[in-house]
Amino acid sequence: MLRPGLLITLLAFLAGWLYPTTITSNCRTRPPFSGYSFISPAILNPELNGAPFFVDFDALERYYERKGNPQIQGNIEEWYERFCEVPRFQDIGVLVYQASSSDLEQLEAAIRSPSVPISYFLRENSFAQYLHRKKCVETVRYLTFAKQCEPFVVRSDAWKDAPNTARQRRQGLIDEGLEAFRRTKSHYIRLRYAYQLIRLAHYNKEYRQVLELYDFLMPKIDNDPSIIEYWIMGHKAGALLALGDRVEAAYLFSRIFENCPSKRESAYRSFSVKTDEEWKACLLRCQNDQERATLYAIRANNPNSKLAVEMNNIYSLAPDSPYLPLLLIQEMKNLEKHLLGVSFNDKRRRNERYYGIPSKDAGKRVIELQRFVSQVLNEGLIDDVVLWRLAEGYLSFLSGNYYDARAAFNQARKVAAKGSFLDEQLRVFELALQISSYQAISDSMENQVAYIRQIEDLYEKYEDFTDFTDDKMYQLYSQNGFVGKAFLFQHKVSELRPNPQPDILDELISVCNKPNRTKLEDQLVAQGDSTFLYQLLDMKATYLMNNYQFEAALETMKMMPRVEWDNYGLYYPFIERINDCVHCKGWPDNISPLNKGELLERLLELEYEAKAGTGNTAWNFYQIGLALYNMSYFSYSWKAMDYYRSGSSLNLANLRDGDEVIDDPRFPYGNREHLDCGQARYYFERARLATDSLNFAAKATFMAAKCERNEYYVNRWREGSVQTFENFNLLLQTYSGTAHFQTFLEECKYFKAYALRQ
Repeated sequence: MLRPGLLITLLAFLAGWLYPTTITSNCRTRPPFSGYSFISPAILNPELNGAPFFVDFDALERYYERKGNPQIQGNIEEWYERFCEVPRFQDIGVLVYQASSSDLEQLEAAIRSPSVPISYFLRENSFAQYLHRKKCVETVRYLTFAKQCEPFVVRSDAWKDAPNTARQRRQGLIDEGLEAFRRTKSHYIRLRYAYQLIRLAHYNKEYRQVLELYDFLMPKIDNDPSIIEYWIMGHKAGALLALGDRVEAAYLFSRIFENCPSKRESAYRSFSVKTDEEWKACLLRCQNDQERATLYAIRANNPNSKLAVEMNNIYSLAPDSPYLPLLLIQEMKNLEKHLLGVSFNDKRRRNERYYGIPSKDAGKRVIELQRFVSQVLNEGLIDDVVLWRLAEGYLSFLSGNYYDARAAFNQARKVAAKGSFLDEQLRVFELALQISSYQAISDSMENQVAYIRQIEDLYEKYEDFTDFTDDKMYQLYSQNGFVGKAFLFQHKVSELRPNPQPDILDELISVCNKPNRTKLEDQLVAQGDSTFLYQLLDMKATYLMNNYQFEAALETMKMMPRVEWDNYGLYYPFIERINDCVHCKGWPDNISPLNKGELLERLLELEYEAKAGTGNTAWNFYQIGLALYNMSYFSYSWKAMDYYRSGSSLNLANLRDGDEVIDDPRFPYGNREHLDCGQARYYFERARLATDSLNFAAKATFMAAKCERNEYYVNRWREGSVQTFENFNLLLQTYSGTAHFQTFLEECKYFKAYALRQ
C-alpha cells in the first residue's frame, strides 16, 4: 500500500498530466451560439477509433479528460501488461515518471547485491519489488537511460542558450544507447531503446539519422506487437515529412491514427496532404480497403469536407468501418445545429449574424445524408441497424417531414432493445418531434405540454427541452394572439414591471380568474398555492395611474382584497419639499403613509371636491398637483407610478424617441419612466388661479416652475427647444413680497441664481 505522502505526491503529479490547464481568454468577441441538441454522447462507444476527433461532445471530452494523458496512460498500461499485471498500476507510474536516476541506480545495485537496500522512495513500490525479485537488470538499466534522455526530449527553455551543448549531449546519449542496445537480450527492452535513440535524433533535427537508426535497429528486434512501434513510426513519419516525402509520411501517420490511441491526436495534426496527386499516391500506398477508409475518415474531419461524400467513400470500401457511425453522428449534430427548431429559435438572428447558422446549404446537406442513410439501410450491409433507423427518423424530422419521421421511428422501435440507451434516444427524438409538431392550441394540447414539463423524466434529463419547449410555445401562442401566455414562456411575470403591457396584463388576469384552467395554465400563473393575480392587478393599476386613469386604476385595485393593498407599497406623496430628492428618508411622525388604493381614493376625493366646490378648491388642486409631482421621475414617491428608475434615463440619447421608454436589454419592453410633469403643472396653475392668497399662489407658482424646468429637461432634444422661465418670472414680478418667496430664495440655489442674475 502506498504511504500517504507518496500517494499525495503521485496524485498531484498525475493531476498535472491528466488534467492540463485549459487555454482560455477573457476577451469574448461574440456571444455564444444558442440552439438545441438532443443527440446524447451515450449514443456511441467512446472507445471507437477517433471518437473525440469526429464527434464534438462535451461529455466525450470529459470522458477522455478522466482517462488522462493518452501517452502516459498507454505507457503505464503496456508496462502493466508486460509484467503480467503483477505490479500495481500506480506504482508503475511512480517508478517510471517520478523515481530519480539515483533511485534507479540504487535499485540496480540492490538487485546485484543483497546488502544494498532499495531506496526509501521505492521501498514499498510493488513494481520496484518485482524487478528486484526477478532480477530484471536490463529493465532497470533501460529506465535509468530513459531518465537521462528525458531532459533532452521535452519542450523546454533549459537549453535555449546552449543549443550546441544539447545537441552534443543527445548525440552522446545515442552512442551510449547503441552500446546498451547491443548488450540487451530482451527484444522488448531493445524496442524501447530504439524508441529513445530515434527520438533523440529527431529532437536533434537529424532526420536522415532518424531513418538510418530505424533501418539499423528495427530489423534486430523481434517482439510482440507494442504501441512503442507506433511511437517509433511517428518519429520516422516526422523525419520523412521534414525531408519532403509527404506521401509516405501521410500514410504512416494514418497507420498511427488507426492503431495507436496514445498518438492519435499528434498523428492527426501531423497528417498533411496538399494536392490531389499526393492524395492519389497515398491511396495507392494503402495495403487494403480498411487503410483507405481510414484516409477518407481523416480527410472527413477537415472543416471544409463534405461528410456525406466522405461517408460514401468509406462505405464503398468498408461498410463495417467504425468511422461511419462516428461521421454519421457528427453530421447529424451539425445539421441539428442548423435546422432543429430554426423557425422558433428566439436567438436565430444572433446565430445568423455571428455564426452564419443556419447556412444556405443546410437543406441540401440533410437531403444528401438522408439518401445515404436510406442506401445503407436498403443494402443491409451494416450490423447496427438501430442507429441508422434513428438517423433516418431524426433527419426526416430535421428536414420538416414529420410524417416520415414518425414512420422511421416506428421502424426503429421494432429493432431497438427495450431499456437500452438507443431506446431512450428514440424516446427523446419522439418527444422533440411531438413538441415541434404542435400547430393548434387546445385544452388537450395544453394538458399534454403540462404533463411533459412536470412528469416526463426525459424533459428534465435533457436540459435543452426547456428552451426548446419554451421557444416553440412562445411562437405558437404569439401566432395565435395569446400574447400573455407567450410572454410567460420567455419571461418571468416580474419582467413586465419596467413597462407594463395592457394586452398582456388583461389576458393573464383573465387566465388567473378562469374557473377551469388547463394544467398548463395552472403552471404558468402559479405562485405558491395560488396565482400571481394580485401582482398583475397592481401592475395594471400602476399602468393606469401612469396614464392618469385614476378611476379605472382604483377599480382595478378593488379586484383584490383591501387587506392586500399594503403589500404593494406605502407612499407619502403629499409632503412638500423645496429641493427635489429621489431617495428621501425620514418621514414626519404625524403623517401616515398611503397604499396605492388609498392614494387613488384620496386623489379622486380631492378632484371631486375641487370640481364641486365643496372644499378649499385651491388647496385641493394644489394637493393633486403635489402628489402628481412627487410620483413623477423627479421626486421621492416615484415608485407609486413606476417600478424601476434609472439615473441615465435623462441622457439625450435615451430621450430622442419621445415615448418615455428607455431601451434596456434586461427588460423585454424597455423601461418606461414617468417623466411627465405637465399634468402636475396644470393643477398647480389651477391652484394659483383659484386662490386669493398671494403667499399660497407663490407656493403654487414655485412648484409650477419646477414642472416647467423638468419639461425642458425631458424635451431638450427636440429641434429648437428653448428653456423658459415663465413661472420664475411670475414669482419675481408678482410674489416677491411674500414669505414663501423669501424661503424659496434662501433654500433653492437654482431660483436664487436666476433671481440675482445680471
